[in-house]
Amino acid sequence: MQRRSFLGFCAGFVLFVASCSGMSQAQEDAGAFILKLADKALTALTDENITNAQRADRFRDLLQEGMDIPTVASRVLGPYVRRATDDEMKEFISLLEENIVRKYAIMFKGYSGKSIELIDTKDLRGDAQQVTVAIQRTDGEPPVDVRWIVHKVDGHDKIIDIIVERVSMVTTQKEEFVSVIRRGGGKVEALLSELRERNAELAANVQD
Repeated sequence: MQRRSFLGFCAGFVLFVASCSGMSQAQEDAGAFILKLADKALTALTDENITNAQRADRFRDLLQEGMDIPTVASRVLGPYVRRATDDEMKEFISLLEENIVRKYAIMFKGYSGKSIELIDTKDLRGDAQQVTVAIQRTDGEPPVDVRWIVHKVDGHDKIIDIIVERVSMVTTQKEEFVSVIRRGGGKVEALLSELRERNAELAANVQD
């Protein structure tokens, strides 16, 4: 995962302290969804008394609750999603989720959040909504703009993209993954193999 986009996701995930007043009912739903996840993350992931393995398990639970991983997986495969077999797609979803968990759960250890400002929430096409916040930084630099794209899955809000300073997580990840597949002769298995290796290396490097 590229540092700029997904570091913003991980930081933004635990930083929400804002008011949803003045929104429409639909906007309140999207804003409340993000706030609820943030509250859970602050409680579950920054506990100094848990192991890295426990933190990873908690992060996985939050990720499954908050993100539409199958949709994200389909989008980041780009044109190659049509070439993936059912078994390859199933494994890719699992490997993608594990990669996110292994790579970013540890970042919450010893974390202390900073303030943010809710900028707005607006409707997009279909049932999608965009929640925009500005995360205050401690280095004197301007706030970081983070936009969460949310849609409905079986009546529940799920994140399908995070845009940090105009850089889309999905677009960035698609560029990387498509490049890996192309280098592998257009085979989705090439990406699966690389993700297996990455996840095994990340698991070996994380010590409690």
